[in-house]
Amino acid sequence: MKRSYRILAIVEGDGEERAIPVLLRRWFQHRRFRNFETNPLAICAHGSGRLECPYDRARRRGIEHYVMIAAAGRPDGILVVLDADDECIERNAASRRPLGPELRDRARAVAPHIPIEVVVANREYEAWFLAGVASLRRVGKVPRDARVPAIEQIERIRDCKTRLRHLLGRPYEETTDQADLTEALPFTPGMAARSRSYRKLMKALDALTQAARARRPPAPPPPPPPP
Repeated sequence: MKRSYRILAIVEGDGEERAIPVLLRRWFQHRRFRNFETNPLAICAHGSGRLECPYDRARRRGIEHYVMIAAAGRPDGILVVLDADDECIERNAASRRPLGPELRDRARAVAPHIPIEVVVANREYEAWFLAGVASLRRVGKVPRDARVPAIEQIERIRDCKTRLRHLLGRPYEETTDQADLTEALPFTPGMAARSRSYRKLMKALDALTQAARARRPPAPPPPPPPP
C-alpha cells in the first residue's frame, strides 16, 4: 500500500482559501500523484500584507505565524501563495531582495524540517486567469468571444479583477469564482510562457512534491506471508 503525502497551503485572501487546494489537487492529478493530498481549505491570513509584515506573535502576523500553524499539522510540504500587487515592482525599483525568496527564507527558518515553497502571483492571482483565457474559453468558463490578452501585457495589468469582470460579462465573485476558474487552469508550456509567475508556480509544485518524497521515502512493501 502506497504511503500518502500531505501538502498544506497558506494564502492571504479569502478566495484563495478554496482555490489553492483545488489547484493542488489538479496538480496531483496532472502528475498522476495518486498518493498526494491536501486539506479542503488553505490556512488563510484573511488580509493583504499579513504574510509579508514582520513577525508579531501577539498580533498573529507575519509568515512565521502561519507556517507554525501549518507545521503543527505535520505536513510533508507547505505551499504559500500570495499576490504581489505593486510590492515586487517597488522592490525591483529600489534594488531590494525579491519578495518571494525573502518570505521563503523566513518561512524555512521556523520550520527547517519541512519543504516549503513561496509563490508570488504577479500582480494578482486573477492574472493567471487572464493568462489562461483560451483554456477557460474552451471549457465554457468565459464566453467564446473573450479576447486573450497579449503575452507581454499579462503581468503588467492592474486591477485584473475588473478585466476579468468584463471577460465574464457579469460581476466577479472572488470567493466562488476563484475556485471555479482554477479548475480550468492548464499546466502547459504555453501557459508557463504567458505568465512568468505561473511558470514559477509549476516549478515550485515540482520541487515541493519531489522534496516531500525525498524527505519521507515510500513505505516498503509488506513482507511475504509465512510458508
